Amino acid sequence: MRRLIFILLLLVVMMSSFMTNELNVEAKDNSRKATMLYFNDAHEVSPVVNDFGDRGGVARLKTAIDKVREENKHTVVAFGGDLGGGTLFGGVYQGFPIVEAFNRINIDIANFGQHDFDFGTQVTKELMKESAFPWISSNLTDPEGKPFGDVETYQIFNKRGIKIGVIGLTDDMDTTTVDDQVEQQDMIQSAKTAVATMKQAKKVDVIIALTQQSLEKDKQLLSAVPEIDAVFTEEKAENQSFIYEFDNRYIFAPEGNIGSIIRLDIHKKGKDIRLNPEIIKVDHTVPEDPELKAFADYYEDKLEEDLGQSIAQLETPLINQESRYQETNIGNFVADSYRSYFNADIGLMNGGGIRASVPAGEFTLRDAYSILPFRNKVIMATVTGDTIRAALEHGVSNVENLSGGFLQVSGIKYSYHRNKPEGSRVERILVNNEPLDLQENYTVVMPNYIFNGGDGFTMFSQSELVVDETNARTDAEVLIEYAKDLDVIHETIEGRITVLEN
Repeated sequence: MRRLIFILLLLVVMMSSFMTNELNVEAKDNSRKATMLYFNDAHEVSPVVNDFGDRGGVARLKTAIDKVREENKHTVVAFGGDLGGGTLFGGVYQGFPIVEAFNRINIDIANFGQHDFDFGTQVTKELMKESAFPWISSNLTDPEGKPFGDVETYQIFNKRGIKIGVIGLTDDMDTTTVDDQVEQQDMIQSAKTAVATMKQAKKVDVIIALTQQSLEKDKQLLSAVPEIDAVFTEEKAENQSFIYEFDNRYIFAPEGNIGSIIRLDIHKKGKDIRLNPEIIKVDHTVPEDPELKAFADYYEDKLEEDLGQSIAQLETPLINQESRYQETNIGNFVADSYRSYFNADIGLMNGGGIRASVPAGEFTLRDAYSILPFRNKVIMATVTGDTIRAALEHGVSNVENLSGGFLQVSGIKYSYHRNKPEGSRVERILVNNEPLDLQENYTVVMPNYIFNGGDGFTMFSQSELVVDETNARTDAEVLIEYAKDLDVIHETIEGRITVLEN
């Protein structure tokens, strides 16, 4: 009996020693891990199926996020922006179903994208009210210089003792609806201020910037603000994710249309921080969360019911792929609808605002809203010939980068040299087959987006409005009325825009 007791006591001592050693090893290792997940460009609740494959959808997104959270509960989920206009679904429902989906997914933070302002700041604020998660911006303010919507300029997340600081930056606000209730402040200076304020308030281990800007500007940001450890930015391609290394730091760009998630594991051991990135595909291989699939199906059925009505017969396909650098039949169709509605001299449409091609067959409400999803107002102004010439020059000033400001036209013809210096590319301008008179006044119809300075069209500020946006109809409504009047749509290329190579 004594021998048995001795053996039991010996086992207890050995086990205690083993456990103590294990605890000492863990304490000595002192390694911890937090995870950050990032995605953006969420205009659709359902998967997007096109030439790039079958990807996205909020039901797959939830499955992918939940899987990571099950693996590591110390996870921050960040949305980088753009849930409003830009597609038919976004144009009709203005982002509210996406916010509801994000509430169900339980994301942690969101930065603004330009498209989140496509329907004006009042709609943006309503979206924020519906959000169960905080929005952030370090550089968007109201006219008084206070953060837009009273959002925070930074956030700090403490995940297992790893303090993650997050700032948000939004560029190119001139590409969305111009609204005097939001102002874009200098990106780099705003970042410096937010980072300094954050570090003053609390020590942080890692600083992350959520940005909506070009890769070049992301690199400039990292050069100017060395405290930033990584940048999560907007998509650079519809079917590819990118991880860029710059100055021993990272810039991450997921696919568009929720096609992927960037995962960043943040390891901390003592004072050392190590970042490990990974790309998570959100494609057909990811099972759909049943609850959110039913939610998405409901909205797809509702959209079909609302927009499936046929309004005309389309004899020729409307092709959009080249609307940012040359004449297209869909550009003619849109510009003609504007000019016809007011019986004006000229109709103008920015190529980047035309968002979809349409096959021949029945032309439906869905098609009209797919082409023009932003709900801009169609206004008319009295414009001098000199201003028209300046607008055309501006429209071709950045064709090499497929700028959305390239002008599709009605009632006017022009030619341009793509290889000549900016400001001297347009050569020949005819209005009603007569040379443009720089001193003459013309009635010009265009989206209020252009007139108010979108895409850099500042030259219309001195033009007199004949029909302002208060009394104007939306672009899709004007297009629908035009299609109904035509009954049969047959659009061709007519030589309105000539591209000169020499």
